[in-house]
Amino acid sequence: MRTLIAVVAVSMLFACSGAKSRKETSAVRALTLAELAASNRAGLLKLSVGMSKQEVLSVMGSKTAATHDGPVNNPWTVETFLAKDGAQYEGLYYIVRENQPFTPVRKSLATAIVFKNGRVIGWGEHAFERYR
Repeated sequence: MRTLIAVVAVSMLFACSGAKSRKETSAVRALTLAELAASNRAGLLKLSVGMSKQEVLSVMGSKTAATHDGPVNNPWTVETFLAKDGAQYEGLYYIVRENQPFTPVRKSLATAIVFKNGRVIGWGEHAFERYR
């Protein structure tokens, strides 16, 4: 009988500790794509030409949105190229618009922040293509 009581008591302790962990986990809610896009639009307003990549990453944050297709990170994607004059260009794409239901996230929902040799030279929907 003592063994049974001990087993029940230990089981109850584990059950209670598991419930607490689930509560803590559910308190950290993933962003929706619309919330991520709104946050990114607000971040774009804080940018200025000449900022370093690290400053931009700090302003824009490293949030993640949960979608049906999986997580969408900040930045969403990155493109780079080396110009003929040796300058390194990089485009960090951030989602700024929400996708239509049942459609995948695509580049048309994003805007690029463009860097030349590690410094912001511009941003906007088609900014990266201007420098190619």
